[in-house]
Amino acid sequence: MQAVARSGPVAAAGSQADPAAPTDPVRRRPLVPRLRLVLALGFGTLGFLAALALAILVSREATRRLEAEVGGQLAEIAGQMARSLDLGMFERWRDIQIAAGSDRLRDPGTGTEAKRAVMERLQATYPAYSIIGLIDPDGRIAVTSTGALEGADVSGRDYFQGARERPFVGDVHPAKLLQAVLAPKTPDAAAREPLRLLDLATPVRAPDGRFLGVLAAHLDWTWARDMARILEGSLRSHRGGAEILILSRDGTVLLGPAALQGSRLPETVLSGGRPLDPQGTSRLGPWPDSTASYLSASARTTGYRDYPGLGWQVVVRQTEDRALASVAALRWNILAAGSAVALAAAMLAWLLAALIARPLRDLAVAAGALGRDAPLPPLPRAIVREGAMIADALTGAADELARRAEAHRLLVDELNHRVKNTLATVQSMAAQSLKNLGDGAEAGREAFEARLLSLSRAHDVLTRESWIGADLRGIADQAARPFQGAAPRITLDGPDLRLPPEMALALTMILHELCTNAVKYGALSVPGGRAALGWALETAPGGTRTLRMTWRECGGPPVAVPSRRGFGTRLLERGFAGRDSATLAYEPDGLVYAAAAPLPAALGPEPAALRMVGPVGDIRHGRGLD
Repeated sequence: MQAVARSGPVAAAGSQADPAAPTDPVRRRPLVPRLRLVLALGFGTLGFLAALALAILVSREATRRLEAEVGGQLAEIAGQMARSLDLGMFERWRDIQIAAGSDRLRDPGTGTEAKRAVMERLQATYPAYSIIGLIDPDGRIAVTSTGALEGADVSGRDYFQGARERPFVGDVHPAKLLQAVLAPKTPDAAAREPLRLLDLATPVRAPDGRFLGVLAAHLDWTWARDMARILEGSLRSHRGGAEILILSRDGTVLLGPAALQGSRLPETVLSGGRPLDPQGTSRLGPWPDSTASYLSASARTTGYRDYPGLGWQVVVRQTEDRALASVAALRWNILAAGSAVALAAAMLAWLLAALIARPLRDLAVAAGALGRDAPLPPLPRAIVREGAMIADALTGAADELARRAEAHRLLVDELNHRVKNTLATVQSMAAQSLKNLGDGAEAGREAFEARLLSLSRAHDVLTRESWIGADLRGIADQAARPFQGAAPRITLDGPDLRLPPEMALALTMILHELCTNAVKYGALSVPGGRAALGWALETAPGGTRTLRMTWRECGGPPVAVPSRRGFGTRLLERGFAGRDSATLAYEPDGLVYAAAAPLPAALGPEPAALRMVGPVGDIRHGRGLD
């Protein structure tokens, strides 16, 4: 019988041992997403991450290259503006020197109007001149192109002192007095931009080299502003939003945003930040008038020919977001294209997964049917080799299980037949051996045959269950039925449980001894006596399950502790699992028997119940009749 208990079907029946426990393995399985969802999300996520990585790499490299390119363009614009300023100032520088060399100004006998005509013609040629005047050797203005300020003393001015020996150029400065003289009296005069001038002067000498005075011109600064605005306008096509600033030699902003106009720009603005080229002419960094980051480049005016230059610094800047707008557009285009590709890949994976998942799902259903000993349904045609391999494996497993089931059935039938014959032979041998031993042996023979008959009934129950287990209530009812009589006197109370074969046999023998003892000596020996069999299942926090059974008699004759311990007493005390796992209490109201045994969490091909060695196991191994 041990071979039968270890056979494969034990696993299927063992799950019925506890109805309260979940029997469906799907219920214990954690929530797992479907294959097509996993593939779709996987392909989609992979495609999007690839697009994101590509966008980051491309945008980083494109940003680096574009920064260098834009920085180079801004540096070129700054250099172009610086050269234009130098060239413009050189032309004005030469204009004054050429005018100072005219015969009308060099001849002391030339009248005032003739001299004014020369200056008017020069101012008409280049209207950016605010005023041009001839200063006598004493520092008084002799004649001007507009007639204003004639007779004024300018002997202390830098341009007069500097131009006594050589040509002079002075940096930008405000001209509040001259603005009041030159500006027209209009209602919006107060709102006009303050007049700022550049000073150009050169000495006037007679043909014999005698110093006759200084020819001075005040150049309106709007000339440089208009030049910057024209250049900014030409940049709209490819450098829209770029700003041109002009700084004096000490860093004061001569031309630029209103927030910076007239203030001194910190040196860190142009020297700090991140350089965009090895020469450091273009940089990326913050500016004090805005929270935005700017790409900027600078170039200095160095003069032209004999014009020395004023050391101006031209700065061209553009906000980073506008300068690198093409990179941002490229980044979003890559992300959009990558997202579209990722979505297409996800949709393709979704459709492809359906072709793969449907056969796999059918194979899973077939495997489930195979596990339940149900007929194997028709297997689908897989589109991948692995699916075909699984289908072949399931078909082979079904054939092998069918062969083993047939062999198992034949083996069980043969064992059942042999056990029946063996029990019959043992019964016959016992009857013949104890036949002529007198009246004392008759009671022993009857007890032995009753126990053998009880074992046979339990064997019948297990045979009907193919030795995969037995219902506890059915075993108890089978054992108590011969002792019930017309009116039931033994009550059964407890949950439905299935026991492994070894425990079922042990329970049969225990109940037979209890019932026999109750009929002979206990509560069932008198008409009013009763017996109750109760059992319960306890589950520990760790998941360990324990079966506890109690037999209680009441209403019988007075109970006394027996003077000797026979086989039945030893069998009861060993209980289900041996090792004195049961107790007998001879209480005044009646006998109380309690036994406990651990139950396996799950009964498999090697059930844990095989370790519960009870008296029946001893009987099977020939040691039960010690």
